[in-house]
Amino acid sequence: MTITNSYISTPGEILKEEFLEPLGISQYRLAKAIGKPQSAISEIVNGKRMISPEMAILLARALGTTPDFWLRLEATYQLKTFDRDGHHIDDIPVLIEALAS
Repeated sequence: MTITNSYISTPGEILKEEFLEPLGISQYRLAKAIGKPQSAISEIVNGKRMISPEMAILLARALGTTPDFWLRLEATYQLKTFDRDGHHIDDIPVLIEALAS
């Protein structure tokens, strides 16, 4: 079996590399446009802040995307980086079995 470590981009990296840099938009300019402090954008770009539903709406409006785009990026990142072993998921009993179709 071959195991490869795939790199998972944060939503902030995608914001920076797919939107801000190619479009020539600074973090400061984006922050001003959406009425948030520049530190909020910086923290997202640096992976120190999650994208909230409010921020998803603001980013979508400013960047011509949808709030769902940003929320899905965030949810996917959180799910892929969740430490299953550290939370003893396998120790949780299944309380409801899946219904047979």
